[in-house]
Amino acid sequence: MLHRVRQTARYVGSAGADDRHATETARILRQLGADEELVVAGILHDAAKPVNTLLWHRVAGVLLGITPRVRARRGAEMAREDGASERVVRLIARHHSRSATEDERLLARADREALP
Repeated sequence: MLHRVRQTARYVGSAGADDRHATETARILRQLGADEELVVAGILHDAAKPVNTLLWHRVAGVLLGITPRVRARRGAEMAREDGASERVVRLIARHHSRSATEDERLLARADREALP
C-alpha cells in the first residue's frame, strides 16, 4: 500500500515532475553502473503517462492498480514503435511487475529511489 501512496504522490507533483522523475531514474541507474540500454529504459519507463488526465483519474487508477499495468504496456508499445531494442521494450513492459532479472531489479530500485 505504501508504494501506491508514493505513486499517487508522484501524480500530484508540480508540472515537470514526470520529466524530473525520468531524469532522476536515469541518474540513479548510471550511479548503480547500469549500461546505456538500461538507462534508456529508465528514461522511457513512464513515457506513456497521459499528461492531460484529470488528477482524480490518475489517483483512482493508481489506487485501483489499473493504471501502472496499462501504462507500462502502452509505454512498451510506444518504445517498440520508436525503434527501441527488445530489451528496453521488455524492461518498460515489466517495470511494475515482480522483478525477475537483475536489470528489472535495478530499474525497480531506481524508480523507487527517484520518487519525489
